Amino acid sequence: MNKLISLLLVCLVTIALVNADCAIDFDSDTVNSITSSDWSCLAATNTRVIMQVWSGGYGYTSGIASAVQGAQAAGISTIDLYAFLCNQCTGNSPSSSAIQSIVSQLQNDGVSYNMLWIDVEQCDGCWGDLSDNAAFVQEAVEAAQNLGVNVGVYSSIDEWSQTVGNLSGLGVDLWYAHYDNDPSFSDTSFYEFGGWTSPEMKQYAGNGNECGVSVDMNFFGSGTCSASTGSGSGSSSGSSSGSSSGSSSGSGSSSGSGSGSGSSSSSSGSGSGSGSGSGSSSGSGSGSSSGSGSS
Repeated sequence: MNKLISLLLVCLVTIALVNADCAIDFDSDTVNSITSSDWSCLAATNTRVIMQVWSGGYGYTSGIASAVQGAQAAGISTIDLYAFLCNQCTGNSPSSSAIQSIVSQLQNDGVSYNMLWIDVEQCDGCWGDLSDNAAFVQEAVEAAQNLGVNVGVYSSIDEWSQTVGNLSGLGVDLWYAHYDNDPSFSDTSFYEFGGWTSPEMKQYAGNGNECGVSVDMNFFGSGTCSASTGSGSGSSSGSSSGSSSGSSSGSGSSSGSGSGSGSSSSSSGSGSGSGSGSGSSSGSGSGSSSGSGSS
């Protein structure tokens, strides 16, 4: 019996070490539907989670407080949040006001979190011209910093240039998307944009399924993470967000270029692959695919 217990402990420690730098992220729809049993299962293979707190024109994610509590209770050590903001989306401009609203509501809900990531990617009807977009994103980052929030940026090399042009020098951490099913930072050319030379985290696969939950897979740190198999080259960061009247658009790209539009119920988009608001697209590449809201 003692040998059996020892073997079990060794197996558990091995699993923990192999997945020490594994993370998952998911959109607001999943945030509002995840259960305590889901969290217990997900915590066995992930030490970090990133959840959507703001969905374009739909605004604040109502179930974020209970979802964070569930993750904490399950033993997930690092909990981040991400916000998709867009300057053509209802209730998002100026971005400093949207950030203030997010931070205030999190404080009122008693939510503790590690980082707030600003999601920068394309969406049909969500953005203005490059210079306005760049100023909007910079304002959001600076507003979060001024409020004492640990802030970073989520994007990909193509989504960044298509959305904010040559904006650089924000001086915050980078979480980048490159769907090569490789949990490592060996793909240097895919994160050297916007002035960044090293990343904090990589979204390496999307539209995966862990414990019956639709997630994207991520790698962070310098440790190990056993690769989970996902499909596509986009990200579901931002899904199904729309205007306050319920209209929505989605964007998708399988190689980091091209976008399509979707409906408010599924945000299914099409690009050079088959994009969707849940981040599903075929092939591999550097792009991100999300359904995000427009006004």
